[in-house]
Amino acid sequence: MSATEMTAAARWPTRTCDLEGTLRPAEVVTGVRRGAFGLYQRRVRARVFGEPRFEAELVPAEVDPARPHVIAYAAWSRMRDAAVADGIDARDLAIHSAYRSVALQVEVWAYRLDERRRARADAGLPALSERDLARLQMKWTAKPGSSAHHTGFALDLGLYRLGKRGSKTAPAYAWLAHHARRFGFYPYLPEGWHWEYNPPGLVSRLARLRAALARGDEPGDLLGPPMRIPIARPRSG
Repeated sequence: MSATEMTAAARWPTRTCDLEGTLRPAEVVTGVRRGAFGLYQRRVRARVFGEPRFEAELVPAEVDPARPHVIAYAAWSRMRDAAVADGIDARDLAIHSAYRSVALQVEVWAYRLDERRRARADAGLPALSERDLARLQMKWTAKPGSSAHHTGFALDLGLYRLGKRGSKTAPAYAWLAHHARRFGFYPYLPEGWHWEYNPPGLVSRLARLRAALARGDEPGDLLGPPMRIPIARPRSG
């Protein structure tokens, strides 16, 4: 290990990375599917961003137990403050869930599959093959390695407590629909509580951040969102 690598390891300890990510901007796709309020998705892709490589990328547990990515947390803080100033209930914008490691998702996935097996057995239904069981569960749970939450840029907000129907009829959802893009957040349309920080330029910013941390440099403003965030538009067609 070089002196530079030793310095970086001491200052910005690495995590055990199960998902490296490609950091290729061409793989971040702005979709055309539209929901209420003309919303469209711009998904955080786990295969692009991967898991956070350095502890410095994650919000300390004493600040937020959900441990979102520092960049997403800073952007969310600005968005929450603006929403509250407009009269939105802060509980609806609180972070309910954020970073989930691949290792944790393995446990969640196994638990949900077992839960489904037992439910079918209790109901007297025939057992399914592992492939069919997984296909059914994928409607509700992301397979390990594919969840947007691995990156720390996907946030489940307090709207979660209102359920699928209630979350999308809440004033907070309407506010997010009109303002979230200004702060770099885009929806996952099937779930009103799930929003992802993914403004144009995030891939290159993250690449610069990780390169700086690997060198042991001070990250400076790379650990915060840019003050002016480009607004992505849906693809035509």
